[in-house]
Formats: sequence, C-alpha cells, structure tokens
Amino acid sequence: MNEVDFVRITTIVDNSAWKKELASIWGLSFYFEFIVGNKKHAGLMDTSGSVSAFLRNASKLGLNLFEVDSVFISHWHSDHFGALTKLLSLLKPQTNVYVPSENTFAFKQIRGCGAVLRICSKPIEFISGIMSTGEMSNGIQEHSLLINVKNKGLVILVGCSHPGIIKILKRAQKVSGVEKIFAVMGGFHISSINEGMKVGRFLRDVDVKLVSPCHCTSVKAKKGIAKVVGGRYVKNGSGKIMVFS
Repeated sequence: MNEVDFVRITTIVDNSAWKKELASIWGLSFYFEFIVGNKKHAGLMDTSGSVSAFLRNASKLGLNLFEVDSVFISHWHSDHFGALTKLLSLLKPQTNVYVPSENTFAFKQIRGCGAVLRICSKPIEFISGIMSTGEMSNGIQEHSLLINVKNKGLVILVGCSHPGIIKILKRAQKVSGVEKIFAVMGGFHISSINEGMKVGRFLRDVDVKLVSPCHCTSVKAKKGIAKVVGGRYVKNGSGKIMVFS
C-alpha cells in the first residue's frame, strides 16, 4: 500500500459534541484531507443521517465541500448515509461514492444525483495511500477506510464495526500489507466495560498509538478502553480535529 504525506481528520457529526456550538445527533461523519506528493485531496467518510446537522457543523468548521472528490459510505444504515443524496448536490459533479455492497434503492438515488458508484466488495486502494478493507459481513455488510501515513502507519476510520473491531483491524493489516496501526477512530459497536477492556488489550498489544472511539461505543465501553490504553485514549465528538503527518 502506498503512503500519504499528511492527513487531517475532522469529525463533522457525532452523537456528542467536542465543540459546544456544534450539533450532535445519533450518526457519524468524518471529513478527511490528505496530501499525496504535491496534490491535495478531500473526502467524506459517511454523511450522518441529518442534512441540517451536517451543514451547520461543516459551515461552522469552515469546511469546503466543493473540494471533496470522494465519499466513502461504511454501510447502509441511515445514520451513516441518510444525508448523502442531498449533499451530493453540493459536491463536484461525478463525485466517486465508494460503498460496500449493492443497494438498489440507494443506487437509483445516488446515480440520479450524477455521482459515480464504486462497489468495494474486495479490498481496493482507490486513491494512492487510501484503501477500503473490502466488504466484511456479520449480518450487516460493511467496509472500513485505511489511510497509510508516511512514517506513522495505518490510520483506520470505522463506521459501526458490525463485523467486529478486532476482526477489522486484523483484516486491515492483512489487506494493506502494513503491520503498524497508528490510530483507530469511529464507532466500535460495543457496550460493556468488559468488551471495552478486551478491545483495549488488543489495541495495546498491537501498539496502537491513538484510540478514539465514538458514535455507537457506549460510555461504559469507552471507560473500559481508556482504563487499558491510558493516555493513548482521545475523546471525540463533533468538531474534533486530528492531524497526522
């Protein structure tokens, strides 16, 4: 897998707000900017299900949506893709939309907006240094986003981790050929303190430097993770910005 020189990740929408003036609603959306060589790219990882919350926060954060050249939808739940079709009208024509699987109804709407659908049923490096794990299933079809940062390793963005967060991280290492996981952000889909501690032990054992669970990760699970990984735990929420370079 190739490398990017720089990545900035902004949490546009989450269940909780990092900045008090921003909206929080059940759902998830990240804005990621990265540089490969001398070329800058921007993309969205999920869109949440609320157009109003997304646009309010994006405006307050000063994000330029017309710079977005790719949209990555982790899975077909409305709190992750529900705002997509309305947002596509604000993006560049023929924006690439990367999805894990077929969805006839959604596909009709997305194509009607002029976007180009790309199904990531198998792992694919769709932009240099940016990769999909390929579709993984545990009753729900989902894929996760991998960013390989030079001199750091993988920064992994997950939607809801329905296939299991540990399985996703192992898959990421395998398909990317990159052993080092530097950071993991997104919904871990666990609820108990014991589940959190189990995940925390795995993250500690593989030496992940930054752990930032949000969205569908319960307060108890977050406490379990933080108890194990200590200072590597970073709180998230609408408006949180992280830079890796």
